[in-house]
Amino acid sequence: MSSPEEMYQCQTMNCGYIYDPDRGDRKGKIKKGTQFKDLPDGWKCPVCGATVKAFKPLAGPGSVSAENAATSVVETETETEIKGAENGMKKYRCDICGYVYDPAVGDDAFDIPPGTSFDDLPDDYECPVCGAGKEDFSEI
Repeated sequence: MSSPEEMYQCQTMNCGYIYDPDRGDRKGKIKKGTQFKDLPDGWKCPVCGATVKAFKPLAGPGSVSAENAATSVVETETETEIKGAENGMKKYRCDICGYVYDPAVGDDAFDIPPGTSFDDLPDDYECPVCGAGKEDFSEI
């Protein structure tokens, strides 16, 4: 995988797609090794269709982590445990393209309603971006 400074995350609401140059974008026909700054004009997020302007680097200046560090509110361990226990569902990332399945959002492409845990997805569920199988997802 690329370094976090080379990876960019879509910031549109409920998306979170991560562009990784080591993976490229099969849906957009972007070859592996293509840096984010070298994406062609008109390239759009394969999940939500946002333009490159909706992306921020994962690390470094102007990054998601820098922004979160500057604006985050300190949360106690108990508050974190309560939040995790409230929904009890974890997000999963496609190991092939970086798409994130968020149970709070579901998946419109497969008519999966919000609130559906990853474990409750059908066995033949596929990544809506690259078509990878359920076995190609990892818990995040």
